[in-house]
Amino acid sequence: MVLPIIALAIAMQKEPDAWDLKPSVDPKTKLSWGITVEAKSGGQDHHAAFKLNRQLKSNDPKKAVVTFSWDHLEVDDQDGQDVPPWDAVVGSKGEILKMDGDTEDGYRRMLSPLIFIYPDKPVGIGDKWTLDVKPASAGAKVTYAYEAKKTELVDGAQTIVLSAKFTEDGADGATGDGTWWLSRVGRVLKFEIKLKNWVVPMAGADTVEATIKGLAL
Repeated sequence: MVLPIIALAIAMQKEPDAWDLKPSVDPKTKLSWGITVEAKSGGQDHHAAFKLNRQLKSNDPKKAVVTFSWDHLEVDDQDGQDVPPWDAVVGSKGEILKMDGDTEDGYRRMLSPLIFIYPDKPVGIGDKWTLDVKPASAGAKVTYAYEAKKTELVDGAQTIVLSAKFTEDGADGATGDGTWWLSRVGRVLKFEIKLKNWVVPMAGADTVEATIKGLAL
């Protein structure tokens, strides 16, 4: 009787610790992050801070509608211009497919690096996944690539730490490297991204090189 128990214990120790990461599908849940941006544009350094909000508006399993909004925008220590909310059509993994009223596709491109793409199965340390997103707006394809690196505490909560690469097709497409910290229930608790050729429509025609940090509120 002892040997089967020992064998069972060994098998349980070897079983991978899988994290079943899924996006929120509760329309009543509003997720918010405090965002800081250190950017370089047109040869000048700038910094900004705002609160980024995400709320599910309709939860169709294939093409949900999510409302994104910014609050309390400050740019270079001055109050920024109020920005109206945006409704975005998103896929089952959280990817932005198009945004209402975004005729020049700039807002989709601006927000796409700031969203996390969920895996289609539980992941353990060392697992990788990739998603190519061809937006419904006929914009350039975007590729997201992730690797689960380790676990770490964030404000007392156990998280899985994931490295990420963001690549937008085209010679002038945005590229980025980042790190994401997610809770057991799939909530993004923290992230940091370094971007090149980032598009920010309200900042003018120049692309931006930026380091963006987010912390769940």
